[in-house]
Amino acid sequence: MKSKPLNNQQGFILPLVMILSLVLITFIFHALFLLQSDRTFFQHAQTHFVLQQLRECALNDFQQKLQQGDLPHEGSFNYHKGTVQYIVTEDSAFVTINFTVQYGDEREIDRIVYDRESGNPVRWLERIS
Repeated sequence: MKSKPLNNQQGFILPLVMILSLVLITFIFHALFLLQSDRTFFQHAQTHFVLQQLRECALNDFQQKLQQGDLPHEGSFNYHKGTVQYIVTEDSAFVTINFTVQYGDEREIDRIVYDRESGNPVRWLERIS
């Protein structure tokens, strides 16, 4: 008996390989998208955390300098992670401090108003511009 050539294939292997390849590539792209999304989120979270730490350090320094009475009308505080630049405006009852917290390319401008008599903050605005 003569053997028949294998010409009667219904095309099962090629479509199966193509579908499995498409599923695998889709899964890889989805994993890469999730990785990039998580990386971006953690970078933003770290930047926000560092800016908050710089703000708290600056507020402590402002409080100390106000109690000592030697806060210049403008200046800056340099910390390990960033810089805080400030401008002080005084009137009869309040001391207003506008300050810029800077970390890398990110910056936030804040304002705090202290009562001159008590030395306590009475108003506070974050990210005013």
